Amino acid sequence: MFASTLRRMTTVKPEEFEKRKSGLEAKLLPYLQRQPGFVSYELRADGNKGGMVETTQWSTETDCRDFLRGGAAATAATWLDGFFPTAPYPNGTWVREVAEA
Repeated sequence: MFASTLRRMTTVKPEEFEKRKSGLEAKLLPYLQRQPGFVSYELRADGNKGGMVETTQWSTETDCRDFLRGGAAATAATWLDGFFPTAPYPNGTWVREVAEA
């Protein structure tokens, strides 16, 4: 299994996080479940200063790579940014790591 982990900062306040998370998951999960090799999804707050971590797990490295390179991840990222706007410069960096789980 392979995990893609995205870390970034958002402008969303900690007290709004769970409400927005529910809205995003309602839209995103059906889309992810249609992607070949999708296993699981997790979104969590990272600290109380706007940090967040999004992890998707995939059956194979090829499934993960196809999601990231084939355009599906860009669609998911657009929805993510709609629910959790990216923090302004210099805190708006998106960092993605892929590792065998």
